[in-house]
Amino acid sequence: MKAVAIILAAGEARRMAHPKAMIEHEGGKSFLQSLASTFGKAGCSVLAVVGKDSEAVREQHPGLDMVEAERWQEGPLASVKAGLEAALEAEADVVLLHPVDMPALRASTLKSLLKMVGDTDELIRPEFEGAPGWPLVLSRAAVERLRNADGTQLEPALSGLKARRVPVKDPGVVVNINTPETYERLFGTAPKLAPPPRRRGKRGATTATTVADIGSSSVPMAAASDE
Repeated sequence: MKAVAIILAAGEARRMAHPKAMIEHEGGKSFLQSLASTFGKAGCSVLAVVGKDSEAVREQHPGLDMVEAERWQEGPLASVKAGLEAALEAEADVVLLHPVDMPALRASTLKSLLKMVGDTDELIRPEFEGAPGWPLVLSRAAVERLRNADGTQLEPALSGLKARRVPVKDPGVVVNINTPETYERLFGTAPKLAPPPRRRGKRGATTATTVADIGSSSVPMAAASDE
């Protein structure tokens, strides 16, 4: 079974000072690099969908496969469709959709979700303490339906899919780091760009605490993202 992870990173990031894909997460890694590493550890091929600031994102992440969402301004579904087309070209059997501003996901969670993929579910969606989360795990049939869906928003397009919600113990599936306030609450500093690849150092021990309070009510838990 070939699993392709699509990381949605095409949006404008109006509330952050920098493109979200390029913001430092931990150990000198950007949000996008952290997610690519996590999905890779789970056995997924990784594809990032870029739009706004695509040139800068590509320069920051050499070697990472990317696809341009030329119509990203039309809404999230346009970016999703660009990624789905590329995943189908890569002959994906299952596709995982995930926003770039939710980098605290665990590889073990992804492995568990992938083991649950069967012939009957079109969509598997994790939940944490009852809140719907990400990534969305889509069958090939679901991918075909989504790429032909009307509208500009993703959530309405998902409503017609046969879905299964799976409780997980990973708060990273619901925490959306999409505002400067949330970033500062978790990392103790204002959002900043990750260093260029050639200057990234080894992963620091102090970063292990950044997700410690993720399950608290003070941190946004969102089922949707504006990329």
